[in-house]
Amino acid sequence: MERIHVAVRSRPLSPEDSRSSPWKISGNAIAHSAQSSSRFEFDRIFGEECRTAEVYQARIKHIVDNVVRGFNGTVFAYGQTNSGKTFTMRGSANEPGIIPLAVHDLFQRIQEHMDREFLVRMSYMEIYNEDINDLLVPEHRKLQIHESIEKGIFVAGLREEIVTCAEQVMDFMSFGESHRHIGETNMNLYSSRSHTIFRMVIESREKGDDNEVEDFCDAVRVSVLNLVDLAGSERAAKTGAEGVRLKEGSHINKSLMTLGTVIKKLSEGIESQGGHVPYRDSKLTRILQPALGGNSNTAIICNITLAQIHTDETKSSLQFASRALRVTNCACVNEILTDAALLKRQRKEIEELRAKLRKSESDHWEEEILNLRNTLLQSELEKERISLELEEEKKAKEQRDRCLIEQAKKIENLSSLVLNSDRDDRSTAFSKNKRRVTWCPGPNAKQFDIEDLRPVQEGSTSSTVRNERDMGMPPLFEELMQESNDEPCANVYSSGPGNVSKDSEDVPLPDSHALLHVTNRRKPKAMKKSDQEQFRGRAGELLIPQDPCDGNDALRHKNTVPCVVSSLSSRESEAILVIKQLQDQIKLLEAEKSSVQTNLDAVLVLATQQKVSFNEEYEEVSYVRLRKRKFESIQLGD
Repeated sequence: MERIHVAVRSRPLSPEDSRSSPWKISGNAIAHSAQSSSRFEFDRIFGEECRTAEVYQARIKHIVDNVVRGFNGTVFAYGQTNSGKTFTMRGSANEPGIIPLAVHDLFQRIQEHMDREFLVRMSYMEIYNEDINDLLVPEHRKLQIHESIEKGIFVAGLREEIVTCAEQVMDFMSFGESHRHIGETNMNLYSSRSHTIFRMVIESREKGDDNEVEDFCDAVRVSVLNLVDLAGSERAAKTGAEGVRLKEGSHINKSLMTLGTVIKKLSEGIESQGGHVPYRDSKLTRILQPALGGNSNTAIICNITLAQIHTDETKSSLQFASRALRVTNCACVNEILTDAALLKRQRKEIEELRAKLRKSESDHWEEEILNLRNTLLQSELEKERISLELEEEKKAKEQRDRCLIEQAKKIENLSSLVLNSDRDDRSTAFSKNKRRVTWCPGPNAKQFDIEDLRPVQEGSTSSTVRNERDMGMPPLFEELMQESNDEPCANVYSSGPGNVSKDSEDVPLPDSHALLHVTNRRKPKAMKKSDQEQFRGRAGELLIPQDPCDGNDALRHKNTVPCVVSSLSSRESEAILVIKQLQDQIKLLEAEKSSVQTNLDAVLVLATQQKVSFNEEYEEVSYVRLRKRKFESIQLGD
């Protein structure tokens, strides 16, 4: 979408009119000094001293270039009578106008496009009193407007001359100007009494060699350039028109009013809302319908005069130009395609698209395959790493199992050693308990009964030993001797004086040195206090029953622990300590084994997941390769 380009050109004023002019130009804006609301902005505003070439270079040159490329273009001059419209469009001998500049520029651009063949046709018509006349064939008058799908809106019977150069075009235009209706009014000596439309039709197609007939596409581009010189709006009071001139002026004003109405409707967006735009109310708007909101690049040159006497006409022209700024067109390339041309073009486009697709897909598949290969390589490396970790974990597990077996063997050996040592200690204690009883009279002799000193029978050995164990250890010989010195032996036998004298003589006291070895017994090697406490704790843990409900057994073992501890040797206590340490090591190894087993399970799960992803990626690569082979086979089949 592109809006209409609007430029304003001011006609030079006389010194008197210039001093009294109420209009002020500032850049691309113009305003009335007495009316603050009368301020207008446009694409370009050209002052009194500008030349027509500047107006042409501003926008119209771009439109002509697009016409050669296949776009429609329209340029028309609008304004009141005697404002310089015809001068702007036709120019003079010293200063060429828009039409001569566009014609020369058009053929120059055609020569630059060496790859295309061009056919240029021209026509020249006027709309006089709402009648269409052919200026190239003066006898062709009152032509009719038709519309078709192929040609669009056209004038039936209008002569179109084939031209090959700019000079030929200018000759035909001069011939047509000689048949244009021109009249004299109070405001203009040579006043245009009709609207003129200078039209050039440009057809082009690509050049093709004889060897490339099959590949040649005969699509034809058809573009139209309309250069319109409108008659000026006028007031009968100022022009003094009467009779024929008055009738001409009324038709001119009517067509210009219709043009203004169409521009207003288009600027308000009535057509986009489904409203009616009165193109058919005037032949001018009907012919220019594609240029007004249609398929064309359009430019309007609004000619004004800044004299104070024409303030109302100038304001009206500026309002028309301001509304035209809001009108948008949708220009596109115009091509005529036959069935053969359309088929060739589509075939050519298909080949180009296939080439692009082949290139893009090849690049895409290569990149995809490269990424998949990198992914597979990473998966293989990860798989190898996991395999190595699994092997290391297996070796470590086997080594830990061997250590556990060795520790169990050591514990079993130490346990058997402790049991054997306990058995030996019991047999040794039993043999020591069978030794004879040493007796010595003294103050403690009253605790013993003489009858108990009779010979011991062989069958009662165990009971005697048990009783002696319950009696405890006898006192030392020195203590007995000390007590015998303090108390006389007669006090021991207090039954009667007669018996003392006889029995004391029959029982002589043994020599202290003779009984020294009998009463002195070898004591086991004493343990340190700290070792005894630690050993008691270890032995208690080993000997306490497992069943917590059996209170009697627990009490019995509690009473038995001191005896067992006292009967164990230092070697056995050290063995029990070693067994406890080994048991602690076994617990640590079992905990480490459980953690290693957990890690091993996690590694196995990760390896399984990576194996599954590897299989999926492998299947995807296989599918991609299969699709690529199918695509290549289809291309080869085509």
